[in-house]
Amino acid sequence: MRQYFFHTVALTAGALLLLAACRPIQPTPPASASTALAVASTDDGDALTISIEDGVTTIEITSERGIGTAQVRFRSEMTTKPIVLRFHLRGLEQAILDNGAQQLEISVSSNEPYVVSQSLLTDADAQPLDEADERRANVELVSVADSEPTIPLQDGYIAVTLPPGFIDSAHPLLTLRWIDFYR
Repeated sequence: MRQYFFHTVALTAGALLLLAACRPIQPTPPASASTALAVASTDDGDALTISIEDGVTTIEITSERGIGTAQVRFRSEMTTKPIVLRFHLRGLEQAILDNGAQQLEISVSSNEPYVVSQSLLTDADAQPLDEADERRANVELVSVADSEPTIPLQDGYIAVTLPPGFIDSAHPLLTLRWIDFYR
């Protein structure tokens, strides 16, 4: 009985070694693969579409529920060019843009004159950003029709142009979180 047990164990171990040895060899990914543009959205009904035109990276963000998160990893050559986020939402109660070292928090009021508030959060503190601050993102309501954009947006988007240097080679990962007033 004992001999049968050892024989079964030896056969099983041999079969497992044979199967492990038969795995296909995975080629080493090229160096550029680790720096490729990557997008991940964590919520159903959210979508990010990225386009690059005339050196400007534009990310179109749509969200069925109006609440979502996503991550975008930029290639190093993209970090020196303008990056524009287009939130296709009806309003923007809050957007948090996190580069791993700091978070830019943006909100657009739902009443005219649609005041844009921004704060920069770091491990040390939170600083409100006034309109003259170079760390402030440019935020614009855009209508795709020939009408003045109003909140709730019916036919437009909220364009957020990241401040220069917010995404750089040391911080190529952008984590986005957004909340629409009208979710």
